[in-house]
Amino acid sequence: MRKTRGYMLYQATKDIGRVMKMLRHTSEGITLRYIGITQEDVDNDFIALEI
Repeated sequence: MRKTRGYMLYQATKDIGRVMKMLRHTSEGITLRYIGITQEDVDNDFIALEI
């Protein structure tokens, strides 16, 4: 459930800092890997936000 909550919070807010605090991680990379977010996911989010 902890991992799922982290993933759901990230999907709702895209705020990795908030997820890091909730999971008590010290690194964005660790948090992203833990909740299963890949570089491809991050790239796709970036492309979707292009104006």
